[in-house]
Amino acid sequence: MPDIDIQHRRVGVIMLHGSCSMSCLFCITENSITEMSPEQVKTILKLMKEQEMESVVFGGGEPLQWNHSLSDSIKLAKSMRLHTQVGTNGVGLNPDVIQNLNADRYVLPMDSINPQIHNYLRGGFRKHYDIIKKRLRYLTEIGVPFTISTVVCRINLDMLNEITAFLLHLWEKGARIHAWHLYRFLPMGRGGLKNASMLHITKDEYFEKTEEIKQRGMPFLVYRRPNMQLSKEVDFFWAEAGEVKVGSQVWEKKNSTYCLCE
Repeated sequence: MPDIDIQHRRVGVIMLHGSCSMSCLFCITENSITEMSPEQVKTILKLMKEQEMESVVFGGGEPLQWNHSLSDSIKLAKSMRLHTQVGTNGVGLNPDVIQNLNADRYVLPMDSINPQIHNYLRGGFRKHYDIIKKRLRYLTEIGVPFTISTVVCRINLDMLNEITAFLLHLWEKGARIHAWHLYRFLPMGRGGLKNASMLHITKDEYFEKTEEIKQRGMPFLVYRRPNMQLSKEVDFFWAEAGEVKVGSQVWEKKNSTYCLCE
């Protein structure tokens, strides 16, 4: 484990592996990310606790495809009094899995309320939009909090107001929406790099559209994420060829960069 000071960061994202059953056009996960062992996850959780971090997000790739027990790692994190989140594409997040994992919160994607556009951006499942709505409906029914993530790109740049209305409707129905994360498209990774010319937006475009959302005074948190590499609150952990990497250290050295693909 690298010797790195992460004490000022509140949240740690553990990228359990790089694999995913989907092929999102803007995926910024690198193919070089390899699978972590449960022992490596345990070591990272201990480091996070020592550095007084508050919350862990289990991500990937797709964390529900990890070849080890995610529920055991969640239990371990909870025993350390870390708030637990699972950042998932939602495909495998059926009611039985939710009950088994017993995470404190789930992070799910929504990139348009137009099913064709959402499914186009989130390649891999023709009815992914329907799956996400079903998962959100169930989490609302059982009172489990969730966060929504949206990758803001050229295709959905003018659709944020429609997503806003949808989330407000969920809130009125009793959904425990913790936050809405608005990620600016980044031209990197196995999806984002090859689709950069089609999805790219400028910083000015991103801030103009997301400022409209911020000004509405939403009943839940709205976070703008123009570049997660520069986050002062979040750090990332992943493995390459069996060696654990820490995002803040890698980025400071100006090496290859990685970010959570939700």
